[in-house]
Amino acid sequence: MNGCFSLITLIYGVIWLMVGGIIGHIIPRIPILLFTRSKSQNFMFPPHPEPIPITGELLVRILNLRRLYWMSILFTLPSLIFGWIMITWADSPLGFGLFLASGWTIVSRLLPDSTDKKYNYPYSLNLIFDLNLLINSGRLKDVLVDEGMDINEALICCKYIDPQWEVGSVRCSNCNRILLDYPRPDLGRIRVDGLLKGSMRVLLLDSRPLLSLKEEK
Repeated sequence: MNGCFSLITLIYGVIWLMVGGIIGHIIPRIPILLFTRSKSQNFMFPPHPEPIPITGELLVRILNLRRLYWMSILFTLPSLIFGWIMITWADSPLGFGLFLASGWTIVSRLLPDSTDKKYNYPYSLNLIFDLNLLINSGRLKDVLVDEGMDINEALICCKYIDPQWEVGSVRCSNCNRILLDYPRPDLGRIRVDGLLKGSMRVLLLDSRPLLSLKEEK
């Protein structure tokens, strides 16, 4: 009887630990999940998962997502503190799960994905700078065309450069040349796979691209 009771207690403890871990993982990511998903904030973008043009509106969206990404640390602190209180005063597995998940979120935010990659976070400033260079290349192309000057295709891929961010890379839709070899992270659009599946995917990937990051050449 005592062995059966101990087993039941262990099972309940594991369940509450998992519940605490799930809650501690979801709470910090609520801003990313909710704050940009309304139709009013996405009418300027094509629907997910279609390629998205590289425009100033996209850069603003990535900057906003960057703020929400780092804001998750602030959302983590209440569950971290509450979990610590529960561990200290009640020796609660729920509190232990909250504390572990919250602590892991803070560590994952502060530590880069890799020290040898150019983009160490899903919404890296280096990524924003490179996307802005593509926008400037398009503007420079327009100036050269208006003035009747030749275009250096080593710098600008073609006369009708149209960078589109596909799932795996940024590619010119006219000449099909890869302009930025980096897979697309979550960009805050309403997901075609629905609220539940889409939210699960964002939670599991933590806004990172579905494809593995490619090695720097």
